Amino acid sequence: MERIQCMINDEPREIVGVSPTMSLLHYLRDVLRLTGTKEGCNEGDCGACTVVFRDDSGDTPRYRTVNACLVYLPMLHGKQIYTIEGISHDGKRHPVQDAILRNYASQCGYCTPGVAMSLFEASYRHDMKEPWQFVEQMAGNLCRCTGYRPIMECVNQLAGKGDDVFAQKLSDPAMQVESLDYSADGFRFFVPNTLEEALQFKADHPEANVVAGASDVGVIINKMGPRATTFLALCNIRELRKMREDAASLYIGATARLADIELFCQDRFRPLGRILRFFSAHQIKQIACMGGSVAGGSPVGDIAPILAATDATLCLQSLKGGVRKVKMDEFILGYRKTSIAPDEILVGFELPKMDPSARCASYKVSKRQELDISSVAATFYVETDDDNRVTVARFAYGGMAAIPGARAKAAEAAIIGKVWNEENVEVAAEAIERDFKPLSDFRASAWYRITVAANLLRGFYQETLEDRQPKRMYRPYSTLQLEM
Repeated sequence: MERIQCMINDEPREIVGVSPTMSLLHYLRDVLRLTGTKEGCNEGDCGACTVVFRDDSGDTPRYRTVNACLVYLPMLHGKQIYTIEGISHDGKRHPVQDAILRNYASQCGYCTPGVAMSLFEASYRHDMKEPWQFVEQMAGNLCRCTGYRPIMECVNQLAGKGDDVFAQKLSDPAMQVESLDYSADGFRFFVPNTLEEALQFKADHPEANVVAGASDVGVIINKMGPRATTFLALCNIRELRKMREDAASLYIGATARLADIELFCQDRFRPLGRILRFFSAHQIKQIACMGGSVAGGSPVGDIAPILAATDATLCLQSLKGGVRKVKMDEFILGYRKTSIAPDEILVGFELPKMDPSARCASYKVSKRQELDISSVAATFYVETDDDNRVTVARFAYGGMAAIPGARAKAAEAAIIGKVWNEENVEVAAEAIERDFKPLSDFRASAWYRITVAANLLRGFYQETLEDRQPKRMYRPYSTLQLEM
C-alpha cells in the first residue's frame, strides 16, 4: 500500500504525495482548512491541537485524545479521526459544546477546541471512577484566562455519560488496511501490521529510525527537522501492545500505551503505576510507550530508574537472532547509547513480581505537577531478612548522570548488610554525593540535585516505617512532588 488511508470526521481520505513528516496539525489546517484545531506550543504541552481518534487495538473500541502536532501522516493509516468541526451532528451541538456554554467554560476561546475534544473523550470513558482521573483527563489542556473550575465542572457533568450517535459509532466495524509503505519528499515511512514485517524491514534497513507514538521524535522533527530519511512505525502492530500477568512476572509490550500501563500497574506493579500519574499530559500518554521512553536513552527519563531498581528485563528481537534478553544495567551504554543492535527492535519488558515484604517506591521531582520533565527521578528497592538487615538494595536515579536509571552503588554498598534504620540510611544518603556529579541546567543546579537525591532516600525510609506508612502511599496522586 502506497497511499495513506484514513477517515477524518467520517469522510474517507487518501493521502499521497504529501511529506510523511508533515504533522496531522498542519495537514488539518493547511491542506484541509480545518482551522478549528489550533497551534500552540507544537511540542505536545498546551493541548490546543487536541483531536480524537478511534482506537481499535484493544478488546473494546474507544476514543482517545492525541496532540495533532505530534502525529505524522503515515501514523493515520487505518485510523478514524475527529476534530472540533466533526463532533456536531445533524446541525445540533454536541453535549460537550452545550456544557462549555452552560458553564461559561470559555473566554478568549483559543484553547477551547482542544478542551472540547478532551471533554469529548471523557464523555465516552466508563473507567473514570476516581477524582484523580478527572484531573488527569484535563491535565494536558492549558488555559490562561478562563480558569479551570468551569472546565472541571464540565468534566464532572459529562464523564462516562455519552450515549449518542458517537457512542453507537464505536460499534461500527474498524477500518481494515494493508501495511503501508509510503514515500514522498525524500522520506520513507513503513507502517507494518505484523511484527514479522517489522523485523524484516529492520533487517533490510538497519538505519531506519524506529517510532511508535513519536511523542519524542515528533518534538525533534518540529523543532529541528528530521534526523533520518527512513522510518519504521510500530503503531499498527497489535501484538506489541499486549500486557499480561503470570505467577512470577508482568509482561508489557514495548508499544503498550502509557495510559493503559498506568491502569494495569496500579495494583500489580505499584512503583510504575505511581510514577505514570505524573509522567506527562493525558494526550501524550495515549500514544507514548515504555519502549520509546527507554530506547531513547534520555538521562532524565522517569521509567528507566524503575526498571533498573526492580531488576527488569528488556526483550530485544531480530529476524535472524530471535529474542535476546538484557537487564536495564546492561542496556544503556552511555549518553543516549543503547545495546540495541542495528537489526533489533525492542519488543517488550519483563517486570519480576516483588516479594510482598520488599520495600519499593518511585518518586518524581519537578517544577510542575503535570507536563514537566523531571529534575530528579528515583526508585528505591530494598529487601531485608528476619533481623531487618538489608540483603538487597537497588537505588536508581534519573537526572543525576548521563545515563537513565543510574545506580547509586556507593549508597547501596553502605546499607547492604546493615540494619534498616534511620542511622544507617543516613550514612547511605550521605554516600550519594560520591555516586554522582550531576550537571547544573535550567531545571536544577547540581547542588539541588544532590540534595534532593539524598532527601528522597531519607523520605523513602520514613515511608517504610509501619507506624508511619501512609495508607495512600501507592495511590497515583501520592507521587512526591516538590517545588523548587
